[in-house]
Amino acid sequence: MKKHNYLVSVFVMGRNVNSYFSENLDDLVTIKALHKNCEINIFDLLSFTTMPKSQVEIEIKKSGERWKKSMERVAETPKRSSQTLITKRQKVKKYWERPVVCVETGQLFSSIRECSEHLGISHKSIWNAINSGKPRHGLHFRNAR
Repeated sequence: MKKHNYLVSVFVMGRNVNSYFSENLDDLVTIKALHKNCEINIFDLLSFTTMPKSQVEIEIKKSGERWKKSMERVAETPKRSSQTLITKRQKVKKYWERPVVCVETGQLFSSIRECSEHLGISHKSIWNAINSGKPRHGLHFRNAR
């Protein structure tokens, strides 16, 4: 069976406003929605024939039914639960709330944020210092746990 290629032309008030090449006619509903009060002509490039107006309307309805079925499938797919998202957020929040020790001064801070505010160093620099073991602004940091 040969594959059909279609030239879909959209006319508004007798003027061609857009043309689309398509292998299937699934997007006719979208085209109809994009161009209100339009006339659609479909030309089959395989047989070099123009589809009659009645057949175009039937194809638009079929396209709409296929679109509805695909939306129903999307609605049936399971979604992530909000509980999973909350636990991921909590893990990130707990990380930033870990106690931090400045090795040189011996100061204990309840969180990376508190340490950054007290010393005037960005929290990212402190985080990098903890993970790499390298000093930032001349200070070494590590987790207090």
